[in-house]
Amino acid sequence: MSLRVEPGSGRRRQGVGALVTNPDFRRVWAAGAVTGMVRWLDMLVLTLYARDLAEAAGFVALAFLIRMLPRLLFGMFVGALADRFNRKKIWIASLLILSVMYFALTVFVMLVGIDFWLLLGFVFIAGTVWSVEFPTRRAMIADVVPPHQVGRAVGLDWSTDSIVRIPGPLIGAGLLQELGAEWAYLFTACAFIVSAAIATTLSYRAPLRGGRAEGFGEVARETWRDIRDGFSYIRGNELLVGTLGVTLAFNLLYPAYAAALPDIGQELLGVDKLRIGVLEALVGAGSFFSALVIAGWSSWGQSGRIYYAGTAWFILCVSGMVLSPWYPLSMLISFCMGFGFSAFAIMQTALLVTRTPAEMRGRVMGFLSMVIGMGPVTGLQVFFMFEWFGIQGGVISVVIEALALMLLVIIFWPVVIRRLVGSDPKVAATFAPQRSR
Repeated sequence: MSLRVEPGSGRRRQGVGALVTNPDFRRVWAAGAVTGMVRWLDMLVLTLYARDLAEAAGFVALAFLIRMLPRLLFGMFVGALADRFNRKKIWIASLLILSVMYFALTVFVMLVGIDFWLLLGFVFIAGTVWSVEFPTRRAMIADVVPPHQVGRAVGLDWSTDSIVRIPGPLIGAGLLQELGAEWAYLFTACAFIVSAAIATTLSYRAPLRGGRAEGFGEVARETWRDIRDGFSYIRGNELLVGTLGVTLAFNLLYPAYAAALPDIGQELLGVDKLRIGVLEALVGAGSFFSALVIAGWSSWGQSGRIYYAGTAWFILCVSGMVLSPWYPLSMLISFCMGFGFSAFAIMQTALLVTRTPAEMRGRVMGFLSMVIGMGPVTGLQVFFMFEWFGIQGGVISVVIEALALMLLVIIFWPVVIRRLVGSDPKVAATFAPQRSR
């Protein structure tokens, strides 16, 4: 009788080598790298292009709010659907819809022209589809690898996201400055086609669930029940609640900083769009370097502490960026900012995915998407803060809010900064680095 050795078992090669030889993970990973690159491209182009169309930085914050608002409105619902239906089909459909939309935007900008308010309408619709892609693909990462490799798979995925953050802003800023916004959007549309083509080759079987509902009414009732169950599950887990609290603090500040970046570069530092793209690319370079350090040297039992400390470091770096008077200093701060961004991003997903059973992951990631969508609501206050206090004062005001929320997390959910290994053997086994035998 022959013994079948499953991928990721002790008899097979472990670590990153085992992940990249897993064809299903490799496809999810590669398609995610493409969409990650255009996500960073799209976010920078949105802020720069909106600043060109609008008259004040506050309007850029409004554009960022509209871009992220669908996550708040639909995040949990999308997550429940991702748990109920085939995630591969949902993912591919979202990529194809985004491709069609960006092709349409390209034609519109090239032949008709667009104003700020019309751009906002497109941004909201595109943001709705983006809110589908995010929880679906993140949940699929844990579906296609063995349980003990989930933490490493998430780390590799976010490391790749850091790498593609280098070319994404550079390509976007370069196309916008030299050729126009329509070429940046055309590049984005083509990239989604490539990502969808990769996703179609994925051999994917959805996690088994109980009996399927039939009929629209029954599906709607069960979907709503799934959302309630997901909320109850998260509420009963202090680590997940604390993790989402830190996520909210980060996403209170990040949209304000992103909205201020065009004015930080053009008004405070006196540089062009391409050099603003360089600042964003340096964040990606710092994120990649930090991801290598985290993967190679950190104890995964310290993941909550790394997550919290990385977020606090990011907040401090934003303060330095908005106060920096010299472009070379801003370049250094941007690189250092990547350390905090990487620690936040890797540990955020790892903590949530590894603490969640497979049948609940879509809802947890959907709730994460919703919390991320709550952060840009600060765009409403930043709209006025930028007018009242200027760019520097407006960003610093949100920095104070984010630090206050971080303090509340430590007071009410201190489990976030406790050592995980030893307190929960299952988590320790999931996070522990795998060694070749």
